[in-house]
Amino acid sequence: MPTPTTIVTREASSSPALNLSGLAKLRWAVKNPPVDPDVSFAGKTVLVTGANVGLGFEAAIKYIEKGADKLFLGVRSAQKGEDAKQAIIQRTSCSSDRITIVPVDLSSFSSVREFVVALENETPYLDIALLNAGLANPSYGKSPEGWELALQVNVLSTALMAILLLPLLRRTAEEKLTTPQLTFVNSLGHADVKSEWFTGSLLQAANDESKFDATKSYCMVKLLGMAVMKHIAWATTRPDGTPEIIVNACCPFMTRTNLGRNFPLHMKFFMGVFQRFLARNAEEGSRTLVGATALGKESQGRFWSHDVLYPMGDLAENKELMNECWDEIAGVLLKVQPDVHKLLSGKM
Repeated sequence: MPTPTTIVTREASSSPALNLSGLAKLRWAVKNPPVDPDVSFAGKTVLVTGANVGLGFEAAIKYIEKGADKLFLGVRSAQKGEDAKQAIIQRTSCSSDRITIVPVDLSSFSSVREFVVALENETPYLDIALLNAGLANPSYGKSPEGWELALQVNVLSTALMAILLLPLLRRTAEEKLTTPQLTFVNSLGHADVKSEWFTGSLLQAANDESKFDATKSYCMVKLLGMAVMKHIAWATTRPDGTPEIIVNACCPFMTRTNLGRNFPLHMKFFMGVFQRFLARNAEEGSRTLVGATALGKESQGRFWSHDVLYPMGDLAENKELMNECWDEIAGVLLKVQPDVHKLLSGKM
């Protein structure tokens, strides 16, 4: 019997995780990691950003192991990409020509544009884009573009990349008669944002140095990321309700990675001890990422975690707020990419 190309989805009502919180949920998650998706990516061209470490690296390995024809590693430097490529080859014994490195610095809009041009020069098709690259900072820092660094990397540059990838994804859909996948790695932390954390603009609140709080800022950035995902999912859904491109988001839950690499030594030590007992390992977490890119049309504009279509936070379901967030994000992007709306609509 051939290996399926999509996985069967379940609603969150079937998951015990929905009724747990705090330490009980962490303990449950460690004992009940996601199932390794039994799917084939044969014939697929796949992009993974942040592919040199942690979740992205383990996801890249899974795509190769599950038959992807071509894998593109979006990484910050060519050397990091080459190191990751050699490690993947060592782990999987795949041929070198199946993996291509495309450097990108997500702190820079121009680097994102150059990245997409380079990718288009390398491949006529893209079946799966897993936008995994991200960071969390213990203190406020600015990108060269003038935005708080995590906001720049996790939201603004990732949104620009996703939009610039749409023509390649649409071409793949039209010429291969398939439905490509665009998945954003997000976090259940988006649901922790409280309306009293900000007055007026969520984007400006996340960018306000005077109000920076590492935990709150991380969650607000993730909520803004949900606004991006939801709008792109809407823009790629046909009038009859079917998706041109399947667009969704996922959360691997608490996972042992180097996401907190910029934190002080004492905090990294505490996090390391905590995560040793109450976090999934990177391979287990990557199952959620890879699984999200094998979901069907029922996942359009939705959120995947713990092997179920998980409910989003209340603010992520607030259409007025999500539209306001998107309008502000689009306003930023229009200054660096004036054809954003045409790219979204497919009317180039």
